[in-house]
Amino acid sequence: MLLAVDIGNSSIGFGLFDGDGTLRKTCKISALPPRTADEYAVLVRGLLQLHGVSPQEVTDCILSSVVSTLTRSLRSALQLLFGVRVLEVGPGIKTGLNIRIESQAELGADLVANAVASLAQFAPPVVIVDIGTATTFTVLNKDGVLEGAVIAPGLRMSMDALSEGASELPDASLVPPRRLIGKNSRESMNIGVLYGQAILIDGFLDRFRGVLQTENLCAIATGGLAETVLPFCKQKLVHCPDLTLQGLYHLWKKNRP
Repeated sequence: MLLAVDIGNSSIGFGLFDGDGTLRKTCKISALPPRTADEYAVLVRGLLQLHGVSPQEVTDCILSSVVSTLTRSLRSALQLLFGVRVLEVGPGIKTGLNIRIESQAELGADLVANAVASLAQFAPPVVIVDIGTATTFTVLNKDGVLEGAVIAPGLRMSMDALSEGASELPDASLVPPRRLIGKNSRESMNIGVLYGQAILIDGFLDRFRGVLQTENLCAIATGGLAETVLPFCKQKLVHCPDLTLQGLYHLWKKNRP
């Protein structure tokens, strides 16, 4: 069984794959606070037991991370717990992607995994919208070439910036608005952030169609906050919540001995 681990800014996702590529279980833990290798080993063992899986069933591990400070501890925990080599997504790994950016080292491991998973399931051109701590757009042209990415502030980041940067505005939680025009500060902030994010996504997808010179654009949404934003988008997006984990499985297949 393969354990795929995706370290993000807010959470760490885990996916267990059978030998035929079936995603058997998924679970998440918070990425904060940082923990020691021993603490992560205890947490991961507990998650496996919670889902009825013995550590002895895990024969391979693959890890992607956008938080370098957590990578070493979690990699050590996986090695301690399973006694296997942990494959990391990074320079030198086989991806099968044609990447057309200035520095491939700057491309996040999660974006690489998302692109690999998307090309395995959908015909390009493709835009992947990953809605999490940041909202990222990864653009693949009609030939499947990864042209580059766009990074925008995410929902929580935008809400926190409003509360911290404007002294008269309150702290507010993300609540789906009932209308387009707010009647109080908290409602107005939620409308601005949620509808603002949806309009951002709709607008970029329109612009990408022009840049890529196509109307046949496949738009894919993933990320922990996708379900919060998608109801407010006018564009059609295919929701793939486990896209990054699926990509890690395909990367493991491309790189196994």
